[in-house]
Amino acid sequence: MRLLKIFPIVLILFLLPVKTFADAPDISYGRSEVNLLTGYYHLMDNVRLAVDNHGVKLVLTADDAKINIKEKNCLATGKVTLTHDEILFTCDKAFARWETESADIVGKINFKSKGNVTITADTATFNWKEKIADFYGKVKIKPDKNFKVDKNLKLGKGAYAHVRYNVVENKILQLDKNFKDPKITVPDFQ
Repeated sequence: MRLLKIFPIVLILFLLPVKTFADAPDISYGRSEVNLLTGYYHLMDNVRLAVDNHGVKLVLTADDAKINIKEKNCLATGKVTLTHDEILFTCDKAFARWETESADIVGKINFKSKGNVTITADTATFNWKEKIADFYGKVKIKPDKNFKVDKNLKLGKGAYAHVRYNVVENKILQLDKNFKDPKITVPDFQ
C-alpha cells in the first residue's frame, strides 16, 4: 500500500525534467562566452537556434547571438534569418522569445512567403504560433498570383505605415497608410 502512495511522486519527479528539456532549443555555434552576471550566453560564428514548441518550429540563424535559456529568449544580430515553415525573414536584428512564440524584428526587413509574396519594412513583429506578422514603417508589398486581401481592403501602390499579414492564408488582414506604429526595439545586452 505504501508503494502505491510513493509511486505518483516518483513518476512526477521522473517526468519533470522531460518537460523542461522538451522546451529547450537546439543550438549550434562556432565560439561562445558566458556572462554569469546577466545569465546570457554570447554565441558567435554561424549561430543556429531551432525552437520547437509542440510542433511549431522556428529556426533563427545569425552571425552573433545572446541567448538566455532560463528566460527563453535570444537577441540575434548580423545577417539574421528567421524561417518558419515556408516563410523567411531577413533583417539586421531580431529578439525572439520562444515561450511566447514571438519575435521583434528590426532593420532592413525582407520577408518572403511560401507563395512568393515579398514585403519590406523598417520593423516587424511575428507570432509564429498564430502565424501573424505585423510590418511597420515604409511597408512595401509585392504580391503573387495567389495573394489575398481581406474584404473591404484594396491594395494600392506606394508604401504603407502598417500591414498585418496572415502567413498561412497568404492574406493581408489590415492595411494602414496612416498609423502610429509602436516603437519596436530589441534589447542591447552587454
